[in-house]
Amino acid sequence: MVERKIDFSYLVFCWQDDSPDNAYYLDRKTGDVRLVNQHLLDLRQLTDEIEKDRERYLYVPKPDKTDMLSDLHDFQHEVSSEQLKRLLSVAFESPHVLLAFKKILQDDQEQSQHLREFLEERVAKRIETWLNANSVARVWAVDEEDLEDPDENEDYDDEIDDKDSARLNFGV
Repeated sequence: MVERKIDFSYLVFCWQDDSPDNAYYLDRKTGDVRLVNQHLLDLRQLTDEIEKDRERYLYVPKPDKTDMLSDLHDFQHEVSSEQLKRLLSVAFESPHVLLAFKKILQDDQEQSQHLREFLEERVAKRIETWLNANSVARVWAVDEEDLEDPDENEDYDDEIDDKDSARLNFGV
């Protein structure tokens, strides 16, 4: 038996990525999180793979703006400094509230770190709920014969090696 594990910290990062160009898919079989972006060299192969096996790949939802705003309000209530609370209230008037929060807190390393940890903790709870709702375990055992054949993606690996060596040769 081989243990498979989801890289939870990377999944938290993906969940928080609100870029419209990036889409993430959790591979239920391996626990990997796959990025789909129009600028990827292997985009066609990756999207074909996801389309062929829809049961295997689970779309990682984009962050919900109302959840983020609620989290930021909750964070603001935890701040002890009344002056900082007032400044954070102004951030809610910005079109980019999270960015405004980070800007306000940039000189206060402790509060900045607290915000980062606070938001990651909230997202982690949402991810746990999402994983449970989709019957996905964070860690599971797989029989060795069920593991993917490493030669299965041989053409893809050769393509990457060729591109990497071309970059090395041209100093890219």
